[in-house]
Amino acid sequence: MNRLLLLLSVVFLHLSPSVARKSANIVFIGNSITYGAMHQEREQTAPPTQCARWLSQRDDIDTVYFRNCGRSGRTTYHFLPNAADVIPAGDKSFFDDVVTQTRQLVGEHPSLPLLFSIMLGTNDAVERPKNAHTTPENYVRNLTAIIDTLLKLWPDAHVVLQRPIWNTSDYVTKNGSVASKKSLELMNSYYESFPQVANGCKAGHVHIGDKDAYAWFEQHWQTDVNEEKDSRGKSYWLHPNEHGAAKLAEFWGMALLPVLRLMPDPDPLKGKKFGIIGDSYVRNHREPVENTWHYKFARKHQMEYYNYGRNGNCIALDLKQWGTGMYKRYEEMRPDLDYIVVVAGHNDASNGRLDSIGMDTFRERLSTLCEGLIERYPQGRIFFFTPWTCDDFEGSPRQRVVDAMIEVCGSYGIPVFDAARRSNIFARSEQFRKLYFQGGKGTDTAHLNARGHDRFLPVAEQFILQYE
Repeated sequence: MNRLLLLLSVVFLHLSPSVARKSANIVFIGNSITYGAMHQEREQTAPPTQCARWLSQRDDIDTVYFRNCGRSGRTTYHFLPNAADVIPAGDKSFFDDVVTQTRQLVGEHPSLPLLFSIMLGTNDAVERPKNAHTTPENYVRNLTAIIDTLLKLWPDAHVVLQRPIWNTSDYVTKNGSVASKKSLELMNSYYESFPQVANGCKAGHVHIGDKDAYAWFEQHWQTDVNEEKDSRGKSYWLHPNEHGAAKLAEFWGMALLPVLRLMPDPDPLKGKKFGIIGDSYVRNHREPVENTWHYKFARKHQMEYYNYGRNGNCIALDLKQWGTGMYKRYEEMRPDLDYIVVVAGHNDASNGRLDSIGMDTFRERLSTLCEGLIERYPQGRIFFFTPWTCDDFEGSPRQRVVDAMIEVCGSYGIPVFDAARRSNIFARSEQFRKLYFQGGKGTDTAHLNARGHDRFLPVAEQFILQYE
């Protein structure tokens, strides 16, 4: 019995679905601690690098892409969106640099969730030569201004606030900044203000992150922090060494991980160009294009929408009244489309046209269309949708067109939706047509009304999205 249970457990283990692994974009904002000051190989050992590495080693995390926007000696003022608000006056704002690096990162991996990890406060808490320390009130104001602007630029992003870490409380840097016990008190007050910052920003998008690294470095400064000499020759401990940076990275990672796990992946279709070519199915006959499932699909996913439907148009026939066939007309479509959908074939199968052109010619010109789309859009997603079913479908010209589309497009690896057999549109039923086709009389056998398009939308959407 025990051997049987063991065998079954192994079988179920292999049959259980694998855990989906998530990737992410993370931008780290901070001062010299974030930057990785005093490290021999900063690009490999700075806290952001080690944090991304630590996250990528979790079972449910794949790859973490990141940017290190740490700047030595900088305060919250130096990351304000408006350079005129920086104190001391005349100092540079590094907010534009954060924006530039974030845009580059998101541009390289646009389908991934975006997080900002912010640890600022160490330099805000010291007395600087040209200005006093940052008050808790101004610290809250500055952080709020930074976060609000970031979330306006990237509304789906999330922000994690990391507590500034402990350092020795009596040193005078070579540029004249003075740290004291008051500095540590201020840093603690900054941390206590995190709930106020989170509550004052976009609801649900700002999170309080690590709180434990402070105590760790207070206890392990001798092993995890570099010894430095201040302007008086006195030793002080401020910047984590490589080992300490790894520990800090772990604290950050543990704070970022639950936020990352809860974040939905951005819609990969957002901003893509969606072009659809076809006949009156696509033009939507006598009703607005805005009623169609494809228009609603593009709008739902925030895509750019381009409609190349033409009433009466065929795939394989050039007709004086209805224009050049789609096997040539596809060249009218813009060349930078990301998603290309062809909804056609109804007119090729009507009025004896298929017999006049012949199946061999239909297949040949359909092949021309497939090859042309592949050459024109080598990186695009191409899909075909067949016509609906009809009365006496079996053996009809409509069936032959549908089957030819499935076979020919399939031979090129182009996905085809068999709308005649697999859709939820029952075009043979007069009562169904009265409800879901244009005119409301049941006589239109081709053109959906708005209600019909709404019915078909989830079916078409599921078909397209399965290839993402």
